[in-house]
Amino acid sequence: MSDVPSAVPAVERRRRPRRAKHHEAHVHWKHIAVYVPIVVLVTLLGGLAIWSFIEKQSLVIVPQPIPRVTLETADPNARLTASWVRLLHTAGVEATVVSSAAARDQLIVRCGRGVAYPAVPGRGAPGDALELSAAPSPILARLTPKGEIPARAAPAALLDEKPGMRIDMRWRNSARAAVMHMEEPEARVLWIGFDPDAVAANPALLLMLRTSVRWLAGQPISSGRSDQFAFSVEPLRDRRSFAVTMMNRGDGRIDKPSVQLWLPPGVSQVALGGDWLMRRGASLTRQEDTWVVSLPSLGRREERVLKLTAR
Repeated sequence: MSDVPSAVPAVERRRRPRRAKHHEAHVHWKHIAVYVPIVVLVTLLGGLAIWSFIEKQSLVIVPQPIPRVTLETADPNARLTASWVRLLHTAGVEATVVSSAAARDQLIVRCGRGVAYPAVPGRGAPGDALELSAAPSPILARLTPKGEIPARAAPAALLDEKPGMRIDMRWRNSARAAVMHMEEPEARVLWIGFDPDAVAANPALLLMLRTSVRWLAGQPISSGRSDQFAFSVEPLRDRRSFAVTMMNRGDGRIDKPSVQLWLPPGVSQVALGGDWLMRRGASLTRQEDTWVVSLPSLGRREERVLKLTAR
């Protein structure tokens, strides 16, 4: 009988280590469970960072220089031919003159699938200045709406305006068309009704000529507010995607910056591409024949690159 009491503590002593081990394991699992969400979050953020890095590496821009043009004329030695070649060269556009019987009494400028018709001055009312249209236009991208380009009095060509034509410039004194563009199924068409010797080769005119050549060649065109705001649109390597760059060059914040885009022929639908970090806060809207990319704001010296993908 004297051994029984001593046996009970022995059993309890044998059971206590098991309870202690179970308790310690339960405590250790609680400690580990606290770190599971952190590990999952870090994994997700790491995957997002890798995805973002891969997306940014895919933004391989294909530089597009100012296209060359071919000027067809029946008389390569004519004054008007030489004047247009000189003005185009001043604008930084390389022009090659070829003799063509098909040109007859007019000039034809070819650039890719686009064609321009610098009209021969006729009996139109003499112009004293060119007034830019207030409507959005790929020909007038980056120019001040309703601005003017000085010109001296000289006969101007007359245009029979028809539906589908977009008038980009008019003569201030007569409101007759001076520059027109239109998009046809088979080509882009530009009509110019002023004499190059009668119009001042100022920066606005030279920029208009460079932009016109880019549009004729089917390159993407961008326009937006230029005060401390830099922007561009460039095709990417796959040719069905575009990089839209928006940058604040100033020290103050820019609210609601936006860029208006005219995309190449055949690109009728686009969507914002890239990852969530690249698209954050950006919006894309359609306005007739243009697209508008907007951001809520751009901070001091901030730069954003957005990706558009054709659908």
